[in-house]
Amino acid sequence: MWTNNCITRSCKLDNQHPDSFNCCCSKIRLKLSTFDSRKSLQKSGKDFSILLALPSGVYRYTFVVDGERRCIPDLPNMTDELGHAVNILDVHDYVPENTESVSEFDPPPSPTASYGWVMPDDKEMSKDPPIVPPQLPNGFLGSHNSNEEDFPKPQHIVLNHLFIERGLVSQPIVALGLTHRFESKYVTVVLYKPVER
Repeated sequence: MWTNNCITRSCKLDNQHPDSFNCCCSKIRLKLSTFDSRKSLQKSGKDFSILLALPSGVYRYTFVVDGERRCIPDLPNMTDELGHAVNILDVHDYVPENTESVSEFDPPPSPTASYGWVMPDDKEMSKDPPIVPPQLPNGFLGSHNSNEEDFPKPQHIVLNHLFIERGLVSQPIVALGLTHRFESKYVTVVLYKPVER
């Protein structure tokens, strides 16, 4: 973010005269050494700003304020081959990590008193198991689909549950099925097993 005060400070150009401009300028553009064109800065109150994603490297840049080239003398600068003052920007890939600033985001230690191996009492053990969801008995193994290539998306309730589908009494076979979700795909494994009598 560059403010008008940064850019209006005097900058010694090749004619050795201080250069300044009116604070009520209408437009500021950035001329970066890698761009063929100039990029306009966005005005917000008295400030002008631009956001660029730059790969690592050394860049030369100048500001064009109301048609005149400017530089910021407080920032690293040099004179280019034509004698114009330009600012220098050195972009690095690696930014050293300050681990002290992230230490405040570490979770607090878990109290050791919250863990234990206490066995449930008889009252807890005598409770009935949870009720089976009503969608669970509607298995998918026995359903028929006219289009073999396009199966319907399974309901979330059937994921990661083992289904047993028994055929007629005369058939000595049982089908075991399990549906698992992987990202946006569903994988169903069906195992047919003979029933021993």
